[in-house]
Amino acid sequence: MGVSEALALSFLFTLSHNFVKSDRDPMSAYKETGESICWFKSQVETSSTYGGAISGYFTGGLNFQVEHHLFPRMSSAWYPYIAPKVREVCKKHGVRYVYYPWIWQNVVSTFTYMHRAGTGAHWEMEPLSGKA
Repeated sequence: MGVSEALALSFLFTLSHNFVKSDRDPMSAYKETGESICWFKSQVETSSTYGGAISGYFTGGLNFQVEHHLFPRMSSAWYPYIAPKVREVCKKHGVRYVYYPWIWQNVVSTFTYMHRAGTGAHWEMEPLSGKA
């Protein structure tokens, strides 16, 4: 039972943190310009939410990963209720909130992201081309 539980958890965490347009380096602005980092923005843009209350029931609230990152001590039973307000606040402040209505959309996005990362499709330079 322990192995299946571990695989299920790792799958859910992979879905919630590896997706197309995820911010892989929330510290980049600080490294480049010294601009301070917004904790709220970095938490939201490195996570995704999928499904709704039913998915929350089956995953123990892990599908509301954005809300979990923002309010880790809040009971996950409240996440479906606060998610619309979190999305509204994000939109108001120009923070990219990633929401997939269905888990399968998140799965496709995750596999697309993993393929791009594995093939270097997102690289700005071409390290394997032999060019300096």
